[in-house]
Amino acid sequence: MPSRMRFAAIALAALACAPSAAAQAPGNTAGPGLTTPCGGRALAPDRVITGRFGTDLSKTFVMVPFEVPRGTTAIRVKYCWDRPEGGTLRHTLDLGLYSPRRGASPLWGVDEFRGWGGSSHPDVTLSAEGFSTEAQYTATPRVEPPGKTTRAFKPGPIEPGLWAVELGVAAVIPQSGGDTDGRVAWRVEIDFANDPAFADEPYRPAAYDTQPARAKPGWYAGDMHVHAEHSAYGDATMTETFDYAFRSLAQGGAGLDYITLSDYVSGTGWGEIGRYQSRYPDNLVVRSAEVITYRGHTNNHGSARVVDYREGTIYERRPDGSLVALRGDRDPRQLFDEVHAFGGWTQINHPTIFPPTSPTIAAACRGCFWEYSDAETDYSRVDAYELATGPWDFGGNPNPFTTTAIGAYERLLGLGHKIAAVGSSDSHDAGSGTGAFDSPVGEATTVVRAQKLSEDGIRCGVQQRRTYVKVTGNDGPDLRFSAFPRGNRGQKAI
Repeated sequence: MPSRMRFAAIALAALACAPSAAAQAPGNTAGPGLTTPCGGRALAPDRVITGRFGTDLSKTFVMVPFEVPRGTTAIRVKYCWDRPEGGTLRHTLDLGLYSPRRGASPLWGVDEFRGWGGSSHPDVTLSAEGFSTEAQYTATPRVEPPGKTTRAFKPGPIEPGLWAVELGVAAVIPQSGGDTDGRVAWRVEIDFANDPAFADEPYRPAAYDTQPARAKPGWYAGDMHVHAEHSAYGDATMTETFDYAFRSLAQGGAGLDYITLSDYVSGTGWGEIGRYQSRYPDNLVVRSAEVITYRGHTNNHGSARVVDYREGTIYERRPDGSLVALRGDRDPRQLFDEVHAFGGWTQINHPTIFPPTSPTIAAACRGCFWEYSDAETDYSRVDAYELATGPWDFGGNPNPFTTTAIGAYERLLGLGHKIAAVGSSDSHDAGSGTGAFDSPVGEATTVVRAQKLSEDGIRCGVQQRRTYVKVTGNDGPDLRFSAFPRGNRGQKAI
């Protein structure tokens, strides 16, 4: 979710959820698409693919295949789409990349996944080499040095064969919303480079130290949902994020013991965390990822494995523009099972934020509201529920989504579900934001009783529901108490 919660007036009024319309069978996607080149940095593409999507494809994924020739050392992909002629709403398409399929499955899956940038990455490069330096990124977040891989995408060899651009159809504005024909025209431009210099320094991820930062039991304060440079272009660097998170309150930091680094989907930042751990020997950075679906967001904590974020139907686009379904809709409970299978824990993020009661409110943060039913979710598979997200107030007014999230959480408790309460910042800018709706790391804070400060320690504490939330941040008040059995002061009951 964007760190800057705009539309405060909307936010204060948005307290209910409208059901989504049923999907129709998709039509042909052939058509002129966009005939003018995509903007931004110049590109002389080797391949251009265009088409159009209608509203019947909303919340689905379309795999657009393209052939990569042998000897390619880097791929550069640009994409763009048109805008509705009227109104204020905008179409939204997300970008993912997949390498050639392995085995007999017709689906491009997690094994072929090479990155996801959402709609914030209109121009990406993929090669065997790693990422630009922090200094280079800070100077030009949207431009990589030649041959370097774009953050949020996975460096690695460029195999020849049938790759796919994934276009996630986040939103197509209908005629009633201001688009003349209720279709989004799009364009994908692909360039193949064969410079050997783009493959002569293969990326080597840093080893992640799983040893506890602290081996003693304690109440550890942290932030369960933090973004850095492997989310949207221009987000804070890891150094900025970790420095602010772990700097003491007295020195102007968040004073936290741990954070979960929850960059979008790809997990490409996990291989970088190990380069920083020695700088913060008493602190923990949990490997996490925010899994973006079009009906809700969830955190994949501690599994260190990418899971399939595509809960909507997946199609393959044929050369004539027709579509063939590769897989139907999935429930999020399947996603939760994947996280648990790899030793992680699950969290539903900002469950009641920006409910889709109108197209305008839904557009403020697409897919952020948890729309899935109880049956689709299966809350027995959910370990944590985000009660507080970001600033505790909006310009002096209480954050309304905290109240609605607490109400939703209490309903789940009343149904007998056992889920830990957590709070998070969902910060994208460390502590540098100055706007009324910015959320610095640590606001909100989750305090976990853990036997040790490690990924496993925090996981166990959360799954045992030994948590509490400090909505205003780590400098907020704590209520601490002990209880003893009647007549026995020797052993604490709590």
